[in-house]
Amino acid sequence: MNGPELARRAEAEGIAMLTVHGRTRRQFYAARADWRAIGKVKQAVSTPVVANGDCSSLSDAQAMLAQSGADAVMIGRAAMGQPWFVGDASHYLCHGKARPGLPPGEQKNAALEHFETLLEIYGTALGLRHARKHLAAYAERAGTRKCAELRARLVRLVCPKEVKSALCELFDSIFTDQAA
Repeated sequence: MNGPELARRAEAEGIAMLTVHGRTRRQFYAARADWRAIGKVKQAVSTPVVANGDCSSLSDAQAMLAQSGADAVMIGRAAMGQPWFVGDASHYLCHGKARPGLPPGEQKNAALEHFETLLEIYGTALGLRHARKHLAAYAERAGTRKCAELRARLVRLVCPKEVKSALCELFDSIFTDQAA
C-alpha cells in the first residue's frame, strides 16, 4: 500500500536495488501476490526493482514481469525441492522457451550437495533439523509412488548417512517410475 513512498525514500538514501513482495504482511500467504502493485513501486523509482511473490511456474515468471514492469523476478517457495527451477525460469525469460528438464540423476546430485552444504554450514544436529523442510519438499515434488513413505522417513532420520541413502532412493524411484 505504501510501497511507492517507501521505495522513493529508500532510493533517496542510495539503495542499488529493491525487491518488492506483492502481498501485505497481513495477507501472509492467504491472498495471491499483486504484481500490478509492484508495478506502482517500479513506476515511482529509477532503481532496479525485483518482483517477488507467487512465481511458481515459467508462465508466472513471464506474467510477473509483464504485469509489474520489474527488472527481474525473485523465486522463493517454488524453489523448495527443485532449486534448479531458478535456472529454468532464467532460461525461459532469456530464450522464450523451456529448457529440457533436469535428469533425475542430476536432481539427486543437486539434492545431495544441498544437504551436505547444510551440514557443513550448520553442523550435523542443526543441519539435519534445518534440512527437514528441504528434504520434505524434495520428496513432495518427486511425484513418485514412494514419495509419501520416503518423505516420512526423510524428516525423521538423524543419521546423515541414512538421509543420503534415502535421498538416493527417492531420486532413483523417479527414474524407476519414469521407466515403468
